[in-house]
Amino acid sequence: MTDDSGTRKAREVFGPVARRYRESADHVDADDREILLSRLALHPSLIALDVATGGGHTAVHLCRRIRRVVASDLTPEMLREARGLAAERSCGNLLFAAADAQELPFRTGAFDRVLCRIAPHHFPDIRAAIREIVRVTIPGGLVGIIDSVVPDYPALDAFLNGIERVRDPSHVRSYRIEEWVTFLQDAGLSLAHVSAAWKEHPFPEWVARTGRPPVVRQQVEEMFLTAFPRAKEYFRVRVENGRVAAYSDEKGIFVGKKP
Repeated sequence: MTDDSGTRKAREVFGPVARRYRESADHVDADDREILLSRLALHPSLIALDVATGGGHTAVHLCRRIRRVVASDLTPEMLREARGLAAERSCGNLLFAAADAQELPFRTGAFDRVLCRIAPHHFPDIRAAIREIVRVTIPGGLVGIIDSVVPDYPALDAFLNGIERVRDPSHVRSYRIEEWVTFLQDAGLSLAHVSAAWKEHPFPEWVARTGRPPVVRQQVEEMFLTAFPRAKEYFRVRVENGRVAAYSDEKGIFVGKKP
């Protein structure tokens, strides 16, 4: 069963700021997405699902390479923005569906490829979402995931997840790469690719994106400014004139094959 409180919280957070996510450099930028797409053996006959599509960036890039794409999201406002982006890019083979990642409304084995990019850290039940993603993938098909990951160091894990929860009340957890490997293998996938890529986040845009009030933005900045030295070093916190200019984190990139 879906966690109704988590569903409600996600809609409350993302509905009012959906346009910001469509325009967000973090989501538009192509480096991690292109690494993933290059590992998915794409060809024109395929049908794919983009789970938690957000502003639709991954779906739009997929639609140029394969037969059909379905983009799903929990938040109606996000789907509206994704439709707008698809119209701008003339993606006539891109369809949309309102759907919770933990209860996908598609038949078993409906898709050749299933992707989910920079969203799983919001899912209240990550294992349920992965089970659903695997269920709707055809036998022999590929699953591709990108999400923020944390290092295998408890203090750094707690630091970044703590900051994320202050900035974004819908944040559940960014996981370690080792946890992701376990999740995917436990769901029955054979891992074909695992890697990580650093990504820099310009702080002013990143902290404002979730629409939190100025006092919360100031709190998040103070958490970075007063962080312990190893956290500042590891997350590459860049300070200019006494203000946080940027920080970096890692995006885990995973491809698994369904037997």
